[in-house]
Amino acid sequence: MIKKAILSTAFAMILFAGAAQAACEQGDPPTLPDGATATETQMADAVKSVKAYIAATEEYQACLTAEGKRGKMDIESYNKSTERMEKLAASFNKQLKAFKSRGG
Repeated sequence: MIKKAILSTAFAMILFAGAAQAACEQGDPPTLPDGATATETQMADAVKSVKAYIAATEEYQACLTAEGKRGKMDIESYNKSTERMEKLAASFNKQLKAFKSRGG
């Protein structure tokens, strides 16, 4: 019985420590190809990378929101992540325009 209690307590402590260490993390935006020289494949890969980054950022923001519900909302990080997405979208659109202007 004592062994079960010790194991249960140890297991609970491990779970709690893991949850306490879990933090919201955001990766870096992808590097975009130069639309003036990029191939169609490179641009298609860029679309996938941008979409993946946006999805990852939305998950990051959801994590920040969940943290906020526990009283730890990091508004500055949330806003910065939004700015990074907007900057990436603007940069991608610029490169896409350059790509299309040369018949891509």
